[in-house]
Amino acid sequence: MSVQVCVSISATDVPELLGQAQKAERLFADLIEVRLDKLRSYRGLSKIARAVEKPLIATNRPLSDKGSYDGSETDRLKVLTEAVSEGFDYVDLELATSKLGNAITSFRKKGAKILLSHHDHFRTPDITKLQTTLTKLQEYKPDLYKIVTTAQFPQDNLTILSLLYKNCKRTPLVCFAMGQTGIWSRIMAPFYGAPFTYASLGRGLETGRGQLAITDLRRIYETIGLA
Repeated sequence: MSVQVCVSISATDVPELLGQAQKAERLFADLIEVRLDKLRSYRGLSKIARAVEKPLIATNRPLSDKGSYDGSETDRLKVLTEAVSEGFDYVDLELATSKLGNAITSFRKKGAKILLSHHDHFRTPDITKLQTTLTKLQEYKPDLYKIVTTAQFPQDNLTILSLLYKNCKRTPLVCFAMGQTGIWSRIMAPFYGAPFTYASLGRGLETGRGQLAITDLRRIYETIGLA
């Protein structure tokens, strides 16, 4: 089994993002999530798309979802539209996105693939509630699904991985729990059916709580013979 890893990068300017994307590719990232919500300017995004061969996911997380983008919803989606126009492959849209159906239609017309996401930043609901959330995501028929919760207790890892295992055969679902307690759900997600898991570019460069650096994550997989 070859484990797929998406490296998430974030910076305040495009040149720094460009360097991070190139480094992620050198570290054998399979996909690269480019967090746009901290950028001060969006000029030059095409340089990133031209510089790397791996699929790029454009994410512009709003303050309401623990991101850094503080502009209007219309402007937030315009930034994602610009990224797609500049060559990004996927857009990460939150389930709570305003007029979500229309947004998905618009991005698809521009050639983008849709990663539809839901994050619970406080807890891990029970499996029934999680399944209800997944059903809501499925109504929009995205290309990839993402449900991420927060692990308060060790057993929360089992809950989120159970959701993943139950649905992975018919739904391309990225699924794990955030936080220190949820680290092993990030590690184990691919073995429960997730198409990939997320990692940071390096220690101190995490874009989510509990992210492991790609080198550390690859080392773990190498140790168990599944690199």
